[in-house]
Amino acid sequence: MGARVITLDAGATVGALVDAVRDRGAAAVIVVEVAPDIAALDRHLILAAIAPLAIECAPGTRLCAIAVGEGADPADVAALRAYLASADCTTGQVVAVTRVADAGA
Repeated sequence: MGARVITLDAGATVGALVDAVRDRGAAAVIVVEVAPDIAALDRHLILAAIAPLAIECAPGTRLCAIAVGEGADPADVAALRAYLASADCTTGQVVAVTRVADAGA
């Protein structure tokens, strides 16, 4: 069993997330990437669904999410994705990745 990434972009709904997670196959871990361009209500519903879905998936599959913010560095998102895929005791977490302001600004 390996890691699976579900990427949710504009137009995504909590129903689409639930269907994708329940169709997890043999994944040991699912990392959901939630794009910043999803409508605000849908984005909040998706993020709120992570913890209950993680409980539903346990103990066979871990589920975590990355709330990608506007201007987030893709390298930071990739590093977090790799971390969550390998963190054996992390499930049900939503971690936000946002743009870091310049120190001189």
